[in-house]
Amino acid sequence: MGKEFARMRYFDGLFLNAEDYKLDQDFYLRLQRLHNRYLHTWGIVCGLKVLPMLAQGEQMKVKVAEGLALNQVVIKGTTTQKNESISQEILMYEGHPDNPVDLSEYNANESIYLWVSYQEVEAERNVERGQGQEIHIWERGKISHSTTKPTGPEHIVLARIVPRREAAGLIIDNTCIFDYDSDAVRTPLRVYAGAAGKKMVTEKLVIKAKSDDSIEDMQLNEESLAAMPSVYTLQEGAVLEVNSKDTQFTGNIKVEGDLTIQGELLLQSKDKSQSEMRIMNSFVEVNSPNYDDPKYEFPGPRDGGLEVYRGDGGTHDARIVWVENEKCFKAGLGTDLKKIAYGNEWDSLIKYEFADLLHRHSKLSSQEGLSFGFNSSGKLYSDADLALKDDKTLWLKATNQDTVDGSHGLGWFGTGKPFAGFEVDGPVLFGNAGGILGARTANPDGTRTDKPVLSWNKNGYVGIGPQKALEDSLDVDGSLRILSGKNPIRFTSVWSGFPDNKINGAEISNDITDHKALMIIGNQSAGQGRKVAVWDRLDVNGFLYVNGKMQASQEIIPSAGNGEHNGIIFPANPGGGGSDLAWIKYYPRIGEDCTLEIGTSNDSNDHISLNASGNVGISTLNPADKLDIAGGMRLLTGDKMNPIRFTSGWTGFPDQANNRAEISNDTTNYKTLMIVGNSSGGQGRKVSIWDRLDVNGFLQVNGNAQITGDLVINGKIKTDVLTFDGQFNRLNVGNYFTATVGCADFCMGYSARRGSPGRALVDNGSNLVLNYGNDWSYASVHSSLEVKNAIIPSAGSGNNGIVFPSDPGGGSGDSAWIKYYPTGGENCVLDIGVSNDAGDRIYLHASGGVYANGSMYWWSSRELKDNIADLPVKEAKQLLEGLNPVSFKYKDGTKERTLGFIAEEVPAVLADADQRAVSGMDIIAVLTSVVKDQQKAITRMQKQIATLQGA
Repeated sequence: MGKEFARMRYFDGLFLNAEDYKLDQDFYLRLQRLHNRYLHTWGIVCGLKVLPMLAQGEQMKVKVAEGLALNQVVIKGTTTQKNESISQEILMYEGHPDNPVDLSEYNANESIYLWVSYQEVEAERNVERGQGQEIHIWERGKISHSTTKPTGPEHIVLARIVPRREAAGLIIDNTCIFDYDSDAVRTPLRVYAGAAGKKMVTEKLVIKAKSDDSIEDMQLNEESLAAMPSVYTLQEGAVLEVNSKDTQFTGNIKVEGDLTIQGELLLQSKDKSQSEMRIMNSFVEVNSPNYDDPKYEFPGPRDGGLEVYRGDGGTHDARIVWVENEKCFKAGLGTDLKKIAYGNEWDSLIKYEFADLLHRHSKLSSQEGLSFGFNSSGKLYSDADLALKDDKTLWLKATNQDTVDGSHGLGWFGTGKPFAGFEVDGPVLFGNAGGILGARTANPDGTRTDKPVLSWNKNGYVGIGPQKALEDSLDVDGSLRILSGKNPIRFTSVWSGFPDNKINGAEISNDITDHKALMIIGNQSAGQGRKVAVWDRLDVNGFLYVNGKMQASQEIIPSAGNGEHNGIIFPANPGGGGSDLAWIKYYPRIGEDCTLEIGTSNDSNDHISLNASGNVGISTLNPADKLDIAGGMRLLTGDKMNPIRFTSGWTGFPDQANNRAEISNDTTNYKTLMIVGNSSGGQGRKVSIWDRLDVNGFLQVNGNAQITGDLVINGKIKTDVLTFDGQFNRLNVGNYFTATVGCADFCMGYSARRGSPGRALVDNGSNLVLNYGNDWSYASVHSSLEVKNAIIPSAGSGNNGIVFPSDPGGGSGDSAWIKYYPTGGENCVLDIGVSNDAGDRIYLHASGGVYANGSMYWWSSRELKDNIADLPVKEAKQLLEGLNPVSFKYKDGTKERTLGFIAEEVPAVLADADQRAVSGMDIIAVLTSVVKDQQKAITRMQKQIATLQGA
């Protein structure tokens, strides 16, 4: 039985680790699960009832109530260990993450099996206590579902669920949840756990026959014990089933309710079986308690018999008794008993020769005469109406001719006795898997010919004609005529010409012989030939062929879309050849933007012609020209055909692609005729006029103007932007002139104007000097500054180097700088600093790391510190336990693998205030404290070893 049992042996001074604690957990878990396995059977212990969720939007959800179950699994051992069979606890609790269960993925009438199995889940990640790992293991049940029933005791099946369809959609309620399977015998699905073992010894065993599937408030008293779940529950009612090959009771058995035995009752006397039941010196009372009066006597000793107690002191009790004095059986009511047989051959009364004339009954009579009897061949018949009293059922034999299983019968169902949930209020003929109504004809040769007329199966499908496998709710094998006496419609499998024979007749024929089509032929009552009318919407998902004229009294609505089978598609290749098509389609492009497309394909000589005696209008009902377009027009519209668009308002069409152009008669924004070129040259939009351009009015250029030839201007130049490619000898501009000048050399405040030094940019020999003079305090650059060579700030510890703007976050006294200055002789310092607040920091970000080519020091002088104290070893060990070394790669770094820590997971004292960075000096201090303590322990152990060796 698996590996050996081992648990921890504790003693003072024992060093423990996590594996030791796990060993103790495994010991007690294994002990409990072996107890479950060999002292209990697997199954449901309590609860786990499957309940529907009927709230709005949750009609396809169910909930598993709280409860407990035991499974049975085999744990695989190693090569040196054996496999071990154990039983685990499966717990479902309030708030379980699998609850409720969404079954919306299934269809109506599908059998869905719901079961639970054992699951372990690691949970409760904890940084402080668990170094970022989960510190708990949840043992709980896992809910699963499928249309395939699971097998094996590791899965505890709870229910079978069959969704049903309502007007609003699919729903699961109490009528859709079953405790039994879908087979004919209704095999129970819920298996309950119980006691196991070859022998069970107990002082008292109380098992209830009904459960509310709850595990709350279970007190240890007889009332609560009686509320425990039943060992086994059948659909017809809760019963206790002992599922054993042989069950023996060695003491007296007392049954206070009904005793029902399905099967043979075997009695043994002195270890031998006997075929009769012996009741010594007493009556066998049927459906009644035994009110035996020892002083009461028949006209002779009471020698035993059968009595039906009727509750009136014996006056009207029905009895069959043996009277020893007269050596006969008597039967009757009360003391009015009549002889029914003589002699010792009572057990052979069924044989004809042992019955006298009085008891050779083959007929039963009523006051009205002969009504019930047997014929010469032993068949039962009735000369009167045969009725079943009240709501009784006439049961028919099943496959076993000696038994009745309740699956085949004829009976009345109505108020208080529904059939399939309906109060039929009439007779119902039913069978286990279906049935047949047929005709039987006697043949001249004495044989009989049977013809099935109507049949049905267990799915509720009905068939008319020869019996076969039924696949639809109504399956008719042969022709079907509806409204036969008035305006008949006939359903046939071969076209029969029925509408041509009857003016008021119609036919639907699934013909596969002549016409090879589903034919719908109307009647001729209108006097205009056969006619079929569809008064509502007609959807044709395939090819619609009209072999004649087609007239529509209202609009024709083809399908929308630009697919292969949408819109109106004309017959292909009308002129021969191949791949010639024409179509009219209507479809959306983006959002609500739609297109009506009229097209032809394949040949360059295929055309679209608009022939009109008057004018043609697009987006207008009153065209004024041969072609009148109310809206924009696009020519060469394809993306690769360089489209030009004509619009009445500027749309920005050329900005959407570099091969597009636009001519717009804009009267809204720009109020001008706009000719906008394409940008295919990669230099912005461009319009070229290749011949002479005469402008008789005002010429305004709102963008750049580039002239590759001579520009002759007889008047003034007035412009906001002037791009000049050439050389200025002299430029005189107005007082308020603002310009951007691109040139090889451009000087402001040149020395020739103000004298030396200049004001701003000065060509100072080999240098271009900014703010050369001292009359400006600083130079301000309000955009990015790109320097192709080095930036050389001034050296010194004063107002030198690079000094950033002060107080960028508000407040006062905040500053940052980068300075380079000597500290003594040639010893210099590169000083990168921030000041004022404790939260000010210096961040060094480098994807490849930060290098120091030389020693790196932290300021650590006692003069800089307060509250100096030794670090306790216990605290250092706790901090070290909270460190979890990991390997990683910086997202923007180049190094593939780096070792370190996760700042959010280290103890707070080892990280910054935001828990985003760690302090290497703090971690070194922790390691130093722990290592020193371990060194002390090693030194003590070395001394102890030396002492032991010396002894």
